[in-house]
Amino acid sequence: MSLYHLPYRRESGPENMATDWWMLSQTSQWAGPIFRRYGWDRPQITFGYGQKASWAESETGEPLQNMTRRPTGGGIVRHGSDLTYGLVLPVGSLGAAMPPMEFYGKIHQRWGEALIEQGVANSLMPCPEKSKGGIPGDCFREPVGRDLMDEMGNQKLAGAAMKRTRNGVLVQGTLDLGKWPDLNHLQIEIKFLELIARDLAEKIVVEDWPEELELQRLEQVKTFSSVEWTRDRKRV
Repeated sequence: MSLYHLPYRRESGPENMATDWWMLSQTSQWAGPIFRRYGWDRPQITFGYGQKASWAESETGEPLQNMTRRPTGGGIVRHGSDLTYGLVLPVGSLGAAMPPMEFYGKIHQRWGEALIEQGVANSLMPCPEKSKGGIPGDCFREPVGRDLMDEMGNQKLAGAAMKRTRNGVLVQGTLDLGKWPDLNHLQIEIKFLELIARDLAEKIVVEDWPEELELQRLEQVKTFSSVEWTRDRKRV
């Protein structure tokens, strides 16, 4: 199969979440993994599917209308200068068949190798002997096993969250590269794709966004923009 590489987009929080969810809905038509790197039209806070909205407001000091709830799990993430990406693995693909934590570690291993090529030393967070359980509060203050860390293992550099549906698996991830503002995110992305495509036994195919994207994701944009979703995880 092919690993489809879609172009970079810079959009709002709800639009970014809707586009990732749209990618997950396309697995049967595309018949292969889909990857994209994306940006934010303004600094944005997202929080995980399972977190309480009132807690996120209290923790960040931001009103709910300034935040977006992700369809995947995990904790609070502050976006703006980070490298953010979405990866979809269709049912039947090698990536979707891997145990989740194995694939989680594989993703961060490959991002780490791409960063080393740019001169950023790093390491993988060891898995704890006993799981603490629960939902992490603030993703970059509470690293978990197989997160990507700095060389000394003190600062988290990358994390991700996954959502599994009957269509496949959606991975939403971010790399906090604020300490290295001059890094070329495109070069890091290309190297990562080369590595992960080899792991997935896929051939990279560059694909354009379809003209129908805006119309096809319209309902999802409405949902991720709504108070009902952000506060109560209710679809509109």
